[in-house]
Amino acid sequence: PYARALSVLADDEADMGAAIIDFGGGTTSISVFEEGRLAHVDAIAVGGNHVTMDIARGLSTRVTDAERLKIVYGSCIASPSDIRETITITTAGDEGDQPTHLPKTQLVRIIKPRVEEILELVRDRLKASGFAAPAGRRLILTGGGAQLTGMVELARQTISSTVRIGRPLGVQGLPESAKSPGYSASVGLLIYPQVAAIEHFTQGKKTQLTQNTTQANGTDGYV
Repeated sequence: PYARALSVLADDEADMGAAIIDFGGGTTSISVFEEGRLAHVDAIAVGGNHVTMDIARGLSTRVTDAERLKIVYGSCIASPSDIRETITITTAGDEGDQPTHLPKTQLVRIIKPRVEEILELVRDRLKASGFAAPAGRRLILTGGGAQLTGMVELARQTISSTVRIGRPLGVQGLPESAKSPGYSASVGLLIYPQVAAIEHFTQGKKTQLTQNTTQANGTDGYV
């Protein structure tokens, strides 16, 4: 979570207060910045792989095909055109794999409940920790799962009205493929050596440890 924050926080977001939600494969992690410090970290054991398994079970298809469907057609917000748009899936039957055509709405109905569950768990964890206020000021979604269509809209309905997708910042010369939310942790690890010598820990009122952060030369985010 800290490495992702190094690459996605921009300008004075760390000082103003922000929560970063990292949608990984097996887990969804939460990091909260307040007054320029990393003030809170948490995680829940539900992530993008659970969405993939839901699709595989719901559509009786292979896990690899379910992952492709999620990436190419996946959405957690229904649109009027979904009922007219069809997707092709491969189902495993007695006579081998068979192609089947289904409306996209069926895929959305599988994905949306799981994503809602993840966002509601994040919201409840933030409230229980006492750090819901920074998340209300700025919520940043990153990680591979953040690229799911409709994720921002659903997060606005569930957690905060101010939501954006967190993409890597502060490193020049990145190829286009590395500028997606899925690479934020990798880019953050490249930034980390610049700040390792200036970070320090202090006792906090809400948590045992808070991590001071200072803006590093050559980066856009507070690190």
